[in-house]
Amino acid sequence: MIAKSELPKHNVQKYEFKSIAKNPYQDLEEAHPVENIPSPSVQESASLVQEVKKPGGTSLEKDLIERLLQKTDELSGNLAKLQIQFEKQQLEIEERVNTARNDAYKDGLKEGEEKAKKEMLQDVEKEKTALIQSVITLDKEMQKSQKHLEKLEKELSSIAVDIAREVIVKEVENSSQKVALALAKELLSSIVDATDIHIRVNTIDYPYLSENLKDAPKIKIDADDAIAKGGVVITCSNGNIDGNLMARYRTLKQSVLDNLKA
Repeated sequence: MIAKSELPKHNVQKYEFKSIAKNPYQDLEEAHPVENIPSPSVQESASLVQEVKKPGGTSLEKDLIERLLQKTDELSGNLAKLQIQFEKQQLEIEERVNTARNDAYKDGLKEGEEKAKKEMLQDVEKEKTALIQSVITLDKEMQKSQKHLEKLEKELSSIAVDIAREVIVKEVENSSQKVALALAKELLSSIVDATDIHIRVNTIDYPYLSENLKDAPKIKIDADDAIAKGGVVITCSNGNIDGNLMARYRTLKQSVLDNLKA
């Protein structure tokens, strides 16, 4: 209280109350709208799987792989963009929160700050959930495609081995003596230090091998109808070597099938 006699010594003015009815976050929301982060399309992954399941020959394998990689690259690009947008939005959120905090302290509206922060964080969580779901969906579809390709690879390997058998049979029918000579030379190269080398070949192949191996004095060649055309059997001081083509083919096929099962 100021005594009436002391009033001339003081400057007294009327106090006006400041209105706090206006929402301090209205300007903030209008100035900085929250951007919608585009999320990868799950439909693209689904459509890719439909294409993988379409019937087709083995010629589609490379095309399927290329398209799968293309879709993966597209999604990776979208994920990178989403990450950048997400980081940008986090910075904006921090900036808005700081601004809201200052305004709230000034105007006594701390409740408004918490509400704005909660709403913005909810938006971010929604975008994160959509992104994670897209990645999970893509991973599942890629696993399905990988299983399909592995099955196709096994089928192609088996077909390739069967085709090789047909080629061998045809080659033996046309020039069994040349096949037998090439096989004999290959086997002899692995036993160069052996002695008492004895080669048995089919009667039809015998003249050709005798003529082409006549300069090898350590080698004795005999005709034997028990040996299939194009095949050779070698006995020497190091042991026996079976060069029967069909036996070698069966061994090769079994090895290929065992590797596919592993």
